[in-house]
Amino acid sequence: MMKKWIGLLTALMLSATALNAVCAKKQEITDFSLLQLNLWVECTKVSDAPNYLVEQIAVLQPDVATFCELYKGPEDKPVIPFLIKQLKAKGLLYYDARIEGRAVISKYPISETQRINQWMFKAVLDVDGTRVAVYPAHSEYRYYSCYYPRGYNDGSQNWNRLPAPITNVDTILTVCNRSDRVASMQAFIDNAKEEVQRGGLVLMAGDLNEPSCLDWTDATKNLFEHRGCVVNWSASALLLQAGFRDAYRTKYPNVVRYPGFTFPADNAAATPQQLSWAIEADERERIDFVYYHPDKRIRVKAAQIVGPRGCIVRGERLTEPSRDPLILPINNHWPSDHKGVFVTFCIRH
Repeated sequence: MMKKWIGLLTALMLSATALNAVCAKKQEITDFSLLQLNLWVECTKVSDAPNYLVEQIAVLQPDVATFCELYKGPEDKPVIPFLIKQLKAKGLLYYDARIEGRAVISKYPISETQRINQWMFKAVLDVDGTRVAVYPAHSEYRYYSCYYPRGYNDGSQNWNRLPAPITNVDTILTVCNRSDRVASMQAFIDNAKEEVQRGGLVLMAGDLNEPSCLDWTDATKNLFEHRGCVVNWSASALLLQAGFRDAYRTKYPNVVRYPGFTFPADNAAATPQQLSWAIEADERERIDFVYYHPDKRIRVKAAQIVGPRGCIVRGERLTEPSRDPLILPINNHWPSDHKGVFVTFCIRH
């Protein structure tokens, strides 16, 4: 009888151990959310934009957020210290780092930062024991030759109407490559290799001011005023060739149903003329991205656009007809002329 009880007790203990192991395994997975948002000249273009930013972050509560288009010095009331202070008053603790025009805020401590070039820097986080390198980026805005098929200049000299649309793809890419966007992405790739070798996970997010080669395809050549152009945009092509993945396209590869446009966003507090750079064109574009280096420890769980449902097309406010999953602004308050990208990753430790 005693042997039977001992056997039963042993079986129960083994079952409990197995159950604890399963629970521990479940606890090794962290949901890690990232928001990328251009702050439109550091929240200076919309009245009360700094408070709108606080409002959105307090509700979204991303684990990390990358911001770009920051220009204020310490004496000019920069927005990031204000954001951190206001979030703390709401009981939300965030760490922050900024180098030049880009910034990151994080629920996880930032252990180190490094300037990569004038367009991006690196912030290293300890996410429940896993090293995660986050690269906030904002690329050169001129040589924006995706405007050529739409009949507008690229910004290197001006943004004026052209005598006629330019649809020669070689010309489009030649002008695009006069920017240093490719060199900037190569610097990122080189630095990211070091992080991967150290066993870290790598995320890069920003307004890259260049479309994706995944978006200007045969499927879209007669949409969005591409005027027949299929363009292998250089920066995205380089990143993909280096093995990086576009988080939004990983989740939504159908570019027709899910174009993922982030610019120009409609904003009730601004006029179409303030929001558009090519007022008589359909300039909708996905230029805000989240990239990640593939690793068995990380996968994309969800990807969403954050911002107003509307966009600006040919100078008019238009309700975006796409199927893109959208997180609407709280109280219809929005601080930017861009929409944000919100990606949730699963990280296995």
